[in-house]
Amino acid sequence: MLSVFRRTLVLFAGLGAFCFMPVPAHGQAAAVPVEDDPVLQALIEEALARSPDLHAAQSVISAARAATERARALPDPMVSMTYTNDGWAPSLGNMPMTTLGFMVSQALPYSGKRDLRANLAASEARQYEPALARARLALEGAVRRAYSGLLLARELQALTAEQRELWQQIEVVARARYAVGQGAQPDVLRVQTEVTRIEQRAIEQAAEAEIRLAEINRLLARPLDTPVDTTSRLALSPLDGSAEDAFARARAVSPELQGAALAIETSTATAAVARRDLKPDFSVQAGYMNRGGLDAMWLAGIGVSWPFNKKARESAVAEAEIRAKGGSHVVESIGLQLAFKTRERFTRAKALEKLVALYDGGIIPQDQMTVESSITNYQTGRVPFVSVLEAMSSLYADRWARAGFLADHARLRASLREASLDGGPEMSPASAPAAASGSTGQSGGMAGGMSGK
Repeated sequence: MLSVFRRTLVLFAGLGAFCFMPVPAHGQAAAVPVEDDPVLQALIEEALARSPDLHAAQSVISAARAATERARALPDPMVSMTYTNDGWAPSLGNMPMTTLGFMVSQALPYSGKRDLRANLAASEARQYEPALARARLALEGAVRRAYSGLLLARELQALTAEQRELWQQIEVVARARYAVGQGAQPDVLRVQTEVTRIEQRAIEQAAEAEIRLAEINRLLARPLDTPVDTTSRLALSPLDGSAEDAFARARAVSPELQGAALAIETSTATAAVARRDLKPDFSVQAGYMNRGGLDAMWLAGIGVSWPFNKKARESAVAEAEIRAKGGSHVVESIGLQLAFKTRERFTRAKALEKLVALYDGGIIPQDQMTVESSITNYQTGRVPFVSVLEAMSSLYADRWARAGFLADHARLRASLREASLDGGPEMSPASAPAAASGSTGQSGGMAGGMSGK
């Protein structure tokens, strides 16, 4: 019996040493920040090249640009034919007032109107460009977030496999101690429960990895089951500069700000066209009249289209000028929204950097020391077996939470690059609760669970 107990102590010592070994990387991948991952960059390039949404947006812009020259063109000339008969019976060539006439007329807009309308059409065409820019930024941000979710799911899969192996070893110890009278049956049952919970988490993470993979393939417009081999693990890439620097970068790329500025430009161009519409337009006519055997006749004329209804045209000018002035308020409002969203994302990312540092420098090392102490004291009979289980559960729950924080940080970085005014799936709601409730065996499954969106 003494030899069995010694073997048990040796096995527990081995388990304690196992807890302090470096965390094995999934697939022996290196911990490289997502920002520098070559696989991610290749995925983004492929998504930008293949996206049907981007191709559709580009087609809209091309079509709008093609309409610019149509706005500059002269109105189509009008050709008409008339027959005038003197008397009831046909008398072409016999009666002097009987004619077969051909008329051509051409409208001539007032000087400058065509150029102003072309400028307005070009400005309206440019208003589609922010939509394309937003689609590109949104697509890139979606790929980055989906890739972070895939890395998180695979990281948690590796952590689950490691935890399963450890619990299985502890189950062997618990059974051995129970067999020689050194342990209790509830200890064995509790370990078996933890092994079952690990299987639950394994199922969840396998499903999550499959969903994130399908999401990436959807964004790349390719079959949903196309494999993606990840060559790196989640790693922290701290933000550079201040929140003001981040806001300046966001302003520089924001399609919404660009669109608001273009709307002002379009309203200004509309006002210029409306003011020029107060000027008259002209038309010229020319005609030839055949009289059969009599001498032919011809005519030439000029017409003026005078804008008598000035109130309607002046109201169009006023409307365009008011819209242009209101556009400045739109720019200000968008700037305030963008400033808030940027500050929110920057602040959350900085908080996550502090949390990861706290986990690396304090919580996880303390968890490891707690595991070591629990194993040592359990070997001497000072603490019950449940203390070892709780210490192990807390260690892995905190490691799950840390992985979730890294994924959240990568998502926030993606959203900062995207400069979107929308909220977006930037945080894993379950990451924070997992850290707070790490004392239970179930909490580790909630850290990344099904929330890696």
